[in-house]
Amino acid sequence: MASAVESGTAPRDPYTIAGGAEQLGGFGPAPAGARRTVARTGRRRVCANWLVGQRYDLFFFIGSCLLTVLFLGIYHGLRHLGFAPHAGSVLITYFLFTTVFDHPHIFQTFSRTHVDRENFARYRIAHTWGLAAFIAAGFALSAVGWDPYVIVFGALFGSWHIIRQHWGILRAYKAVNNDRDKLDHWIDTATFYLGAFAFYLYDYTGNPRQTIIYGKASAPFPNVPPLIAQVVWYGFLFSLGCFALRQIWLLMNGRPIILPKILLMAAALGTRGLVLYFTATPFLVAEALETTYHDVQYQGWMMNFQRKRFPDKRGMVRRWLLMALAYGLLVGVIEIVGLMNPRWSWLFVPFWMIVLWHYWVEGRIWRMRKQPELRAVLARG
Repeated sequence: MASAVESGTAPRDPYTIAGGAEQLGGFGPAPAGARRTVARTGRRRVCANWLVGQRYDLFFFIGSCLLTVLFLGIYHGLRHLGFAPHAGSVLITYFLFTTVFDHPHIFQTFSRTHVDRENFARYRIAHTWGLAAFIAAGFALSAVGWDPYVIVFGALFGSWHIIRQHWGILRAYKAVNNDRDKLDHWIDTATFYLGAFAFYLYDYTGNPRQTIIYGKASAPFPNVPPLIAQVVWYGFLFSLGCFALRQIWLLMNGRPIILPKILLMAAALGTRGLVLYFTATPFLVAEALETTYHDVQYQGWMMNFQRKRFPDKRGMVRRWLLMALAYGLLVGVIEIVGLMNPRWSWLFVPFWMIVLWHYWVEGRIWRMRKQPELRAVLARG
């Protein structure tokens, strides 16, 4: 099939991966290999340019949201089998998540920060002294008993990180499908962010002074006034109605609707709604439910990046995936041991700070306007 560039649908100045905490809009220049599908029925049109390919995108970037339902089923299944709802079922669910998905996706970042020589040279201080500073700060904060506050900061930063990744991919789809109308931009932005924060703020209403993490460990998460959450919720419903009406108007006027954008919007907001609005689970289970979709998206992005950035290194994608899984197993065991026996929780401090470093550095390493070589790499077929 013709690529988005060849068909003339790709913009000349594609969006960067969304900024701030997560520049993952870097999914997206319009790569020469972007796949294009246009379905027509009379005056109705559906445009679907994909970042890698239809099957790849649907599996990694969109359909992996179903893993949230899988983990929810695992948790309730374990409870049904007789595991204590706040002990065995929580730890088993969380161990599967942190070992197979979360820490492996953290490890994959190093293939961009330390293996990519150009990126390492550009951000040498961030990738060396910056990483060391994060780890040192973690031990210092733990020594003065600030672990609960670090947990709160990490949870808030992590949720923002996830939101920005989803938005970055959504902007990438808008770019490769030439979705440049200002009205669509404002409606899409309002719908996505109001939806993301409506569910998020709802989850933070009525919080106790201390949220149980596991066992005796707790953290002082903020309590959002219900009025604020309600205002954002009604704003989301209004913008969602505008989004739906806009798609109908486009169809009725013979203009294309962007299928990947709609699917991703539904997957991202649907997942957040399920986790934060429609279910009530212990903290560690909720973390697994909220993050797994993000983890698989990132794995898909990194495997595609590795294949294009290092074409001469045969088997690199497979090797890095295996190393990431081994890293996940090691860190997962350390984390679970720390949760079960707080005397050993200090062993997890450096790995937790690597997670926070990952959140921070991801906002730098995918800025394509400042890294023309990255744009060239992602444009390869």
